[in-house]
Amino acid sequence: MNTLLLIGSPKPGASASRSFGEAVTSRLAARGADTRTARVTPSFRSPEAMDRLMTDIDWADLVLLSSPVYVDTLPAPVMRLLETWNRRGRAGVPEVANRPPVRLATLLQCGFPEAHHCAAAIDVCEEFCRESGVGWAGALAFGCGGALSGRTPERSPLAKAVPALDEAADALAAGREIPDEARRVFGRQFAPTWAYTLFGGLGWWWIARKRRGREPLRLRRYQQ
Repeated sequence: MNTLLLIGSPKPGASASRSFGEAVTSRLAARGADTRTARVTPSFRSPEAMDRLMTDIDWADLVLLSSPVYVDTLPAPVMRLLETWNRRGRAGVPEVANRPPVRLATLLQCGFPEAHHCAAAIDVCEEFCRESGVGWAGALAFGCGGALSGRTPERSPLAKAVPALDEAADALAAGREIPDEARRVFGRQFAPTWAYTLFGGLGWWWIARKRRGREPLRLRRYQQ
């Protein structure tokens, strides 16, 4: 099975989207899949870059879209990619056109403690599949996304959800949809809201200090 990981985060290096996506592709590779990875944002820099990305999509049997959620929906470049993919469809090459429809699974995370903020983005991906004829392979979504950046799930608050990640990989490798139980496990809140807020605030304070920020973080300059 040819598997393409699409990273929807605009960050060029380590990100929660990359960590989450690679955790799934490594499991699929261990189950015999051939994998490739591509970032969404750079594909809009030139027509040639978009053509390369579309060639990768044509190659794939399964596309894993790993993305953050911004303001309860997908980042703008990811939305544009889905629109472009829908308009274009599969390439007109016979050996591609005669293959079974490519499948799409989404791996989403948001910066809030609760996973339900990802629900609208999942709906967008499902609607894309209905309109484009792409097969829907399910979704995994979780909150506290920043806690995964640059880490493996085993070394993050997601450690208890690793068995569900293995179940999802088993299902995808077998051509099935991600099980509802795996989705429910990832939908649980992995850290208390107070703790996530506290440590998140400390993180912002440390970044401001490191960059010599001189104004209070709570400053609202234009508030009347």
